[in-house]
Amino acid sequence: MTQPSMKSLHKAIAVLDCFSRAEPSLSLGTIADRLGLPKPTAHRLLAALREAGLVVQDGNRDRYRLGLRLVALGSVALSDLALFHVARPYAERLANQSGEAAHLCAFDGSNVVSIDRREMQPARNEQVTIEREPPHCTGTGKAILAFLPAAVVERVIAGGLERFTANTLTDPDALRAELAVVRERGYALDLEERQYGIRCVGAPIRDPGGAVVGSISATGPADRFPEGRIATLAELVTATARAISEALAARPAG
Repeated sequence: MTQPSMKSLHKAIAVLDCFSRAEPSLSLGTIADRLGLPKPTAHRLLAALREAGLVVQDGNRDRYRLGLRLVALGSVALSDLALFHVARPYAERLANQSGEAAHLCAFDGSNVVSIDRREMQPARNEQVTIEREPPHCTGTGKAILAFLPAAVVERVIAGGLERFTANTLTDPDALRAELAVVRERGYALDLEERQYGIRCVGAPIRDPGGAVVGSISATGPADRFPEGRIATLAELVTATARAISEALAARPAG
């Protein structure tokens, strides 16, 4: 692939990254402004993505949203993800034992991706919701980030530490210090750093080689996560993460 083609690919990916659950529909002007691109360039990228089925245009309106082809591609990715298959029963057990939601997450290089969510009472018709969130402000994200190479941490910092609440760590040194604490105690906390009223305890999951490949958390309303209960939840979450890691190690290769 030629260098210009690689640049176009990176720009196209940046366009897709503009969309989120909070902003599922965006105008051409918003996308161009957000990426610092001329409108004609943004329009060409959107046209190519639309032709590939990765974005769709809302009728005759100047607004775009992600295409259903991404859902199909995401399902294929999940079907081949060992972490997803191995960890699901452990996540369900964690939800039942803790009485809180259990989130199973992976890292895509920039964001933490929630690949499974388990409630205390599993629904009859299961639906997996895939969400991406910044790693610096979530328990699952910090549980992964703390055990990744320093270069990855610095790349995340260079990308900007967005503030979501007054508790969000936006100072690089404060985040580095927090990650050091996570490495020492073996679990991470989100104390209303991503969303007011929500707290979570997350722990890292390791592959057979010992590398951190994901994390799992217990997440719920802040009033159910007082300081005295956090230690109990941390013990339960870290034990679940170890059990998943051991199950991954015991899984036959291939």
